[in-house]
Amino acid sequence: MPTDIEYTEMENGRGFCACRGNVQIGEIDIAIVGGNRVIIEHTYIDDGYDDGDVCKNLVQCVVEFARRTGRKILCLCPRAQSIFNRCPEFDDVRLITVAR
Repeated sequence: MPTDIEYTEMENGRGFCACRGNVQIGEIDIAIVGGNRVIIEHTYIDDGYDDGDVCKNLVQCVVEFARRTGRKILCLCPRAQSIFNRCPEFDDVRLITVAR
């Protein structure tokens, strides 16, 4: 996995993107609802980077945002949901916890 991937918040505040050089290779789209919830609506990862690391790092960006702003996360995106299901360290910001 390349280590030169940068993760930044989108200018519109509705998610985060992953870029390698000047090329966007992934993004995660969010919506802030009711002031205390974040919904992960969609993720996109370029086929060449679809090994899970880029997606997990994008989800991590949303998790850190939620912790910093005191919000809980609801995943509507199946890809992000699968990351949450494998990462119990994200449970503190998960709006709905599933039994493991």
